Amino acid sequence: MEDGKKIYFAVKAFILNEGNFLIMHKSRVEEDIWELPGGRMEFGESAEETLIRELLEETGLLVTPIKLLDTWNCVFDNYQITGIIYLCKIKNTELKLSDEHDNYKWVNADAGSIINMYDVFKEKMINWNWDEIKSFK
Repeated sequence: MEDGKKIYFAVKAFILNEGNFLIMHKSRVEEDIWELPGGRMEFGESAEETLIRELLEETGLLVTPIKLLDTWNCVFDNYQITGIIYLCKIKNTELKLSDEHDNYKWVNADAGSIINMYDVFKEKMINWNWDEIKSFK
């Protein structure tokens, strides 16, 4: 590894609820660009534990990871984040944002709804089989 360069692992949630999925807007970002909820793994956690913890911290939602959907990777000047995206079910619907995000919305679960997603997610999601994903109960 190059000096000073770090690699992080993160887990994102694709939460499907009544034909819609949850997207979130980061605080301190002025552009109309959205992401999936989730975050970085802490030492000793499994991917599923990371996802459950991050979703509870960011949204107050209790989730159950159902299926691994995809991977993603983003390289910056001094660090890289690589991660996975899980299809998730929610156990509660009362959402409470942390300071990390300033807005959220539920959007239709189809490729047309990813237009304002960060490219790192959009480039993966455009190739998903949306009908198959929506068929999970």
